[in-house]
Amino acid sequence: MPTHKHSGLLVETLSTALAQDTDFAYAVVVVNDGCPFPETERVCREFAAAHPGRLFHLRKRNAGLSAARNSGIAFALDAFPALEAVYFLDSDNRIRPHLLQRMLDALRVAGPEVGWAYPDVDKFGFFEFCDMSGAYSPLEHLFRNVSEAGSMASRRLLDSGARFDEAMRQGSEDWEFWLQGLERGFHGVHVPGTGFGYRRRGESMLTESERDYRPILTHIQKRHPALFAVRAVLRAEAAVGRRYAVHLPDRAIVRCVTDPEAGEEDLPLADFVRRALRAPERPGYGECPGLLAVMDSSLYDLLKRHRLLRGTLWLLERAAAQATLVRAAVTARAVESGGVLSWSGTPVGLQADTPFPLPDGGAAMAMLPTAALLDLVRRQPVGVPLLERDPRKPCAEARLSLTLALPGAVQPPPGADSALSALREAMAAAWSRPANGGWAAAPIDRYRAGVATPEDVYETVHRLPSVLPLLPPAGNRRLAALVADPADAGALETAARLARWLVGRGYDAHLVALGGGTLSLTAAAAFASVIPHPLPLVMPERPLTHRDAYLGTPLRPLDAVEEDRAVGTLAVFDLVVTVRHGAAHPLMGRLRALGVTGWALLGASAVPDAPSLADAVNGCAAFEHAYQTIVTLDARTFRLCQALGFPPDKLRRWEDAAEPDADPEWAACAPLSSCLPEPTAAA
Repeated sequence: MPTHKHSGLLVETLSTALAQDTDFAYAVVVVNDGCPFPETERVCREFAAAHPGRLFHLRKRNAGLSAARNSGIAFALDAFPALEAVYFLDSDNRIRPHLLQRMLDALRVAGPEVGWAYPDVDKFGFFEFCDMSGAYSPLEHLFRNVSEAGSMASRRLLDSGARFDEAMRQGSEDWEFWLQGLERGFHGVHVPGTGFGYRRRGESMLTESERDYRPILTHIQKRHPALFAVRAVLRAEAAVGRRYAVHLPDRAIVRCVTDPEAGEEDLPLADFVRRALRAPERPGYGECPGLLAVMDSSLYDLLKRHRLLRGTLWLLERAAAQATLVRAAVTARAVESGGVLSWSGTPVGLQADTPFPLPDGGAAMAMLPTAALLDLVRRQPVGVPLLERDPRKPCAEARLSLTLALPGAVQPPPGADSALSALREAMAAAWSRPANGGWAAAPIDRYRAGVATPEDVYETVHRLPSVLPLLPPAGNRRLAALVADPADAGALETAARLARWLVGRGYDAHLVALGGGTLSLTAAAAFASVIPHPLPLVMPERPLTHRDAYLGTPLRPLDAVEEDRAVGTLAVFDLVVTVRHGAAHPLMGRLRALGVTGWALLGASAVPDAPSLADAVNGCAAFEHAYQTIVTLDARTFRLCQALGFPPDKLRRWEDAAEPDADPEWAACAPLSSCLPEPTAAA
């Protein structure tokens, strides 16, 4: 268990680690990765003294999570010759009492090819359950981290030399570690019901790595060129599933293939329907092919006999990347020898914004993504089937024409359209049964094309549609934004006082009134400008869900469009200060990635509908990682921040806000002026 900062959460994690119910001996090794807080050292020492021989405390210079884990592995291998496995637990997570027993049991009964066991992930804070069930897929592991850090590594994997990459300090180092095992010939095994609890916050190493994912993936790929080589990935694809599902209606089967020359799997139509409908609900990557083709078995056999099937399926796939639906008319005639074929194609519905009916005749072959057919079934289980144009593709339908002149060729029946409609009806009938209903389609990532807009530049460079056109002032002065709710008169007055304080320290301070309601301009003279940012501007707010709460505190995150615009408003500033304004917390991670410094001013609000002080502090705790400084306006707020595990080196006391009164720790808190001293006369 590596630990660095967040000592307020360490006690809970250690307690769950020591409360395991096992039939074997185990030890807890805590690696203090150079934490600057004395309470972390105190907690580790007290636990080690209370549990001699069960809890070991190591302290090292700070070098990151990977180095801390490697130090723990080295200690465990040296200290415990009979070691069977090592379980990795981060110091802000927690585990149920049966976890170690179930994980080790799974490793003990597994074959020698299994190098690690991984759990489902029950995320708390922001609530989410990640179901990792289903057979382990080496292919899926190449592009998705299916094994979290809360997994157990076997002794055989550690003896093979697998260690964490100490150059990776931005997250996903656990993914790279398991890929080392994969490269060494090991696989993972999923263990359900272990009780692994992952603390999911608005800002953490995980969210930072997800935000800046491409450099991490590039680093991982460079570390494992053999795993990510084209041929290796293709082999992995063929090993775990099939790319195409070819419906042969005259035989009432679906033939699943990747390379037709390398193997085929025939499924009864009902089995394929069941497999397709369950794919969005039940994990099992690769069990259902992603592309669905339809053709008569005579055409399939003809193409295969003349070694044209592989190329035909690939051509249909290429067309399917450009259209929602691909249809091909086939003209075939027999010749005595030789052979001729020709392809031509035309796009249909380039400007179509409305659904179009499934065709009803004329095509001998068809192809579309399996997910498109599933979505069609979900949206319209009865009535006339309509297919929407995929907004990521330039046309609604691609109409192809294939002309064949081959020995033994016969004209195939033009039955692909009717077969596709029949398949859709079979899926709709099966989907309407209670046992199969309830699945939801994945959201579609939309894009737009345009000319001469700010989005052309900022979307490409910063992933923003535009930014506020506020140019930096002349000289050495910097830009600060005070973000306050226009309905909170007290927050506006506090923002005005802070603006005057910042002006004396070399900033031009601007007010960003983020939220609805009427904005009072009483204090406007304190600001270089006032920038209204109503929320919502046009579209209504979406209803809250169970995911919009952190440890019971309701949050109202912005939708994607509003968030992009809000980030664009604030991205031009050097310093952004949220003044008792929880709606701005979710923006701060993206702003920090753009080089903006973030402060949060926390304190009680007199607005009738405002969150309680406890909710306001807890809401900030969900995104605390994104802020460099947390400014507490009174002793009670300071104590709440301590209780919720805010790092002490982030907490500041604004001298202009309140007297430290009789609370000695509040009085000892570092003043805000330590962050921004007054400029000297020379400056």
